[in-house]
Amino acid sequence: MNMTRVAMPLLAACLMAAPAYAGSFSFNRASAEKMVHDCEEEGVTLPMETAQAIVKVRADRRFTSPDDLTDLPGMTEELLRALDPIEEENDLVFNPNALPGMKSY
Repeated sequence: MNMTRVAMPLLAACLMAAPAYAGSFSFNRASAEKMVHDCEEEGVTLPMETAQAIVKVRADRRFTSPDDLTDLPGMTEELLRALDPIEEENDLVFNPNALPGMKSY
């Protein structure tokens, strides 16, 4: 079998799928800089101080639900709503594809 015949469509499929994960990050693993940058790319303003608070607090506990973010310095109801974090396999993730109004029921 010709490897080019198999590899090219596979590569094309991977490249088309990549944008689906652009801007997605885990609140438990991403750096403060990545969180701010990826949010900014999606039109969400996450202050650096709040992102740094996330990094600091997660050293002692894991974020597994949106409620875990509510008591952080700088986290307002409006910001939490804009971030719209989703629970994913014992993790809390910012997924721009899951922003409000984009959910399927």
